[in-house]
Amino acid sequence: MRTSPLQATADDPTSPRHGVRVEAATGTSTMAWLLAGAVLILWGLRFGVGVAESAGFSLADVVMIGAGVAIIAGSPAIATRPRLHWAVLALVVAAFLAWATQQVLIAPAYATDELAFDQYAAHLVLQGVDPYRVSMAAAFARYQVSPNAFTLRFSGQPVTALSYPALAFLAYVPLLVAGIHAQAGTIVDALAWAVTIVVTFAAVPRSWRPLVLALLSLSAGVAYAVGGVTDALFLPFLVASAALLGRFVRGDSWGWLAPVALGLAMAVKQTPWLVAPALAVVVVRWARSSRSTSWALGRLAWFVGLATLAFLVPNVPFILQDPGAWLRGVLTPLDASVVPAGQGLVALSTAFGIGAGGFVWLSLASVVLLAGGTALVWLGWPRCAWCAWLVPVVALFFATRSFGSYYVNLVPPALVALARWPRGAAPLPRVWYRWALVTGGVTVVCALAWVRSASPLSIEITGVHTSGQLATVARVTLRVTNRSDATLAPAYVSYLAGSYSLPWQLEAGPRVVAPHASVDVTVGAPNFPAQPSVAGGFQMVALAGHAIAPSALYEPGLLHVALVPDAVNIPVALGQQVVLHAELLDRFDQPVREAGVPIFLGQIIYAQRGLLYSSASINGAAPGATPVEELTGPNGVATFVIVDRAAEPDPVSFEANLVSTSGYYPYGYSQIVPIRFERS
Repeated sequence: MRTSPLQATADDPTSPRHGVRVEAATGTSTMAWLLAGAVLILWGLRFGVGVAESAGFSLADVVMIGAGVAIIAGSPAIATRPRLHWAVLALVVAAFLAWATQQVLIAPAYATDELAFDQYAAHLVLQGVDPYRVSMAAAFARYQVSPNAFTLRFSGQPVTALSYPALAFLAYVPLLVAGIHAQAGTIVDALAWAVTIVVTFAAVPRSWRPLVLALLSLSAGVAYAVGGVTDALFLPFLVASAALLGRFVRGDSWGWLAPVALGLAMAVKQTPWLVAPALAVVVVRWARSSRSTSWALGRLAWFVGLATLAFLVPNVPFILQDPGAWLRGVLTPLDASVVPAGQGLVALSTAFGIGAGGFVWLSLASVVLLAGGTALVWLGWPRCAWCAWLVPVVALFFATRSFGSYYVNLVPPALVALARWPRGAAPLPRVWYRWALVTGGVTVVCALAWVRSASPLSIEITGVHTSGQLATVARVTLRVTNRSDATLAPAYVSYLAGSYSLPWQLEAGPRVVAPHASVDVTVGAPNFPAQPSVAGGFQMVALAGHAIAPSALYEPGLLHVALVPDAVNIPVALGQQVVLHAELLDRFDQPVREAGVPIFLGQIIYAQRGLLYSSASINGAAPGATPVEELTGPNGVATFVIVDRAAEPDPVSFEANLVSTSGYYPYGYSQIVPIRFERS
């Protein structure tokens, strides 16, 4: 290949600059592969989970950490030996697959309804049933999906329709046919992520390979891949499409796989739909930059046609059976009746109630950004070509359902595009900046309209009733205010760690709230997962119409108790005193020096056949009395003197707690301290 005079001079071994350039390149490559060694060490550390099922993974721990240290030590040699690159890749892929296996053993239940629905749909297909025409509700129990992982509508009812194109579940059929039913969905998703690592690694320049290993080993990505988020299924297709797009534009061999791969990705989930317009723009601009306009339009026609054909092939059987059912299913994620959730701007609504009555404005902003971003890719060619993969990311940040996987899973194809597509160094034209200003301005207008759209409801938690030693909130009293001119019948859910519970059951108070009226209602948790812990804060959310109304964060108690000593490691003779100090601590485990705070110490025996009453005496109380109250001293510590004069069949367990002075519920439980009393 001919090189420019500058490149020839720079690469000439006799040139004074040659040594400097080679030294810099070698140093950078060495540092990059040192990073790859650190990645393997981190993979090894991930295996250190102390559960019985994971004991056999200690070997993987040792192998990966040892390999990581060896790669760090040998990084200068690895940087110059491409064959060793593939050995490091094999170690990273093996580490991921071993870790994925470990995660399944630790938590075999499916963490999302999407994975459960897809595997259940594959099961139905093998039974000759069209999954788009039946409810997926049976998948919840079949795959042990937590009720807090259900997708809710504003009515409070869970979504039970299959919500994705056909390849999302057909991908699981081969494993089911082979008789592998347990964790089939997780296995296929994990393998797809492994394939994504390999394809991305192969598609980028050698100097970028350590970056690929590091990015695709980040916790967010691998956790989604084995945690029930099925985006991993379409990633190999998107990466292949990005890698082969240049061949397609030039009309080279195998280039047709680029649009086919895109179509197959679109047949998995809806996220690739959003990138397709920008990719079509790239095809036209790229083809026109090297050939004629007619060639570019021909390439566009082939691109759209092959992508559409690849999308239809797995979907046509279900479209023919019931086009209405198929269309309703695949458009479910776009349904405005689904409750907003996620980590984008919508998180301000779910957490603080900002714009909780104007979600239509967020949807409009997403559409504006999608259209405007696609236009900016056209106007910014070739400098902005690779940004085609960023357009959906920016648009989805404003969407009403905006999850972290959207921001993570388009990184691999974007990285490949950045490496393989034209970029250019020419400044962007003025029209690009004008269009960016227009797009940004319309988006800001939509965002301001969203912020100003208050929810028609407001709710306040005025009381809680707990489950005692289970340390959860089982019942909540709410003050509900309707600020609108319409009568509303809200559903009430708890909001825990970014997830909505199923609707709580109305136990007292009216079901409907009249216009401009306030009512008090009491609602009970529908199931145990819906019950918030008293150890942390939680919110209740009212759902009505197309709006939500989150309460302020309610914290049942900011203080808790710690027992000192935290363990009694030797048997205690009958009649011998044991002194436990109960320290009052804040949320950061710092001592709270407050006198006169009542602390309660309880006792019980956790026997094999159930709970047994014990007979220890606490602070001179009658044998077996529980709980016993003691006030803290000036240093914020309550002292309990324990004596047991009767031999117990099992250790006596002691646990301290606080009691709310307003709600009279227990909270702030200490650790459990078991003590074995024996005859001397």
